[in-house]
Amino acid sequence: MEKQNSEKVLGLFELMSIAVGNVIGGGIMSVVGVAIGLTGRSVVIALIICSLMTLISIMPKIFTSATLRMNGGEYTLAALMGGKFFAGVYVAFWLTNFFGASLYCTSFAQYALELVPGLNFKVVAVGMLTIVFLLNIIGIKVAAMAQNIMVLVLIIALGLFSFFGFGHVAPGFFDPPDFMRSGFFGLMYAAALMNFACGGAGHIVSFGRQSKNPTRDIPIAILLASLVVTVIYGMVAVVAAGVLPISEVEGQSLAKVAFQVLPYPLYLFFIIGGAMIALVTSLNALMGWLPPPVVQACQDGWLPRKFGTLNQRFNTPHWVLLFIYVMAAFALIAGMDLDSIATVGTFLSNIGTLIVVVTLLRMPKVVPALWEKSMFHINNTLYYVICGAAFIVCLVFEYFLFDILSPFQKVCIVVYGVLSIVYSLIMTRIKGGNQVQIETSYEEA
Repeated sequence: MEKQNSEKVLGLFELMSIAVGNVIGGGIMSVVGVAIGLTGRSVVIALIICSLMTLISIMPKIFTSATLRMNGGEYTLAALMGGKFFAGVYVAFWLTNFFGASLYCTSFAQYALELVPGLNFKVVAVGMLTIVFLLNIIGIKVAAMAQNIMVLVLIIALGLFSFFGFGHVAPGFFDPPDFMRSGFFGLMYAAALMNFACGGAGHIVSFGRQSKNPTRDIPIAILLASLVVTVIYGMVAVVAAGVLPISEVEGQSLAKVAFQVLPYPLYLFFIIGGAMIALVTSLNALMGWLPPPVVQACQDGWLPRKFGTLNQRFNTPHWVLLFIYVMAAFALIAGMDLDSIATVGTFLSNIGTLIVVVTLLRMPKVVPALWEKSMFHINNTLYYVICGAAFIVCLVFEYFLFDILSPFQKVCIVVYGVLSIVYSLIMTRIKGGNQVQIETSYEEA
């Protein structure tokens, strides 16, 4: 165990802001229309189910954050609790988060074309990706205060969308065939997909090192943020699915409904100040949080060290950023639609959560002394039951997401999964197991 001194500046309010900001972003602007296409107006119920299931899936992280202060991200967590093998598989699936970049750019292009019809969709999407990539290469990031302001603007935009939209919701919201249009399975398909837009609160466990009182504040922030976001998303979903015929909004952005319910000046505010800026900042944030674990994986020996080197002039991980850019651009140029990007990306991302949940089963054995002193300490058997419930929830999400993938997508994912496992096994045996040397850093919170 390695203790590191750091300035602990984040209190409950700051952590709450970060958690809400992690959840409310480009996700809600991207996937609601796709979810409506899967279940119709019952997307509201799907959203509530998703929120509850997502909270269950991150409960082990809440207990972990109440037990120790992690000085690294979830990659380090997987390594500490699960060992080298799980860390290697986690790295492989962490790399697939580039699909999030493709999703944000695709959705951005949708909104841009609503404002200026006739633009070339791919040019807009790839152009947005290129601009944010170059900004990150030279180290220009959205400042934390600007990011917080953006979250506030987005909440206001979604609030206006809901406030003006409620009066336009058509009668018969709960009537068939548009409610539960595909039955129970359609409802669960939508709930699994919405996990992309609901699952960000759990990521604040990575801020333990900067927190004043992480064992208390991080769990509370996760719970409160999840509740706040569920209410906001629920109101948005009612308007998104209830104003226009389902055939006009399924698979679409929120722009059409916003145009219907908002005065034009507020419509422009919603599209530009809300949706488009949310997507840009979400993409910028992704370019910030995706590379560090990859750079660490390079230093630990999983990947070539040169791949994780920093640019001498700008001190940015240019090779990792280039990898994200090329892979995301390939998905855009190849013509993957929003549905496919959202489903494949969410499925692959959830595997990372599944790996972390499995490794957290070992927390009482890995850090028994800290676990005994944890503010959230419970009987080990009950803790294992909670981890088991989280594991089942993750499997349910994955089952329904996998079921709606195309046969080709299924084959590609299975092959990638097998290769990831084989690669991790091989790397942990090279040089007598010394090829990979992982430094895990944590301390008592």
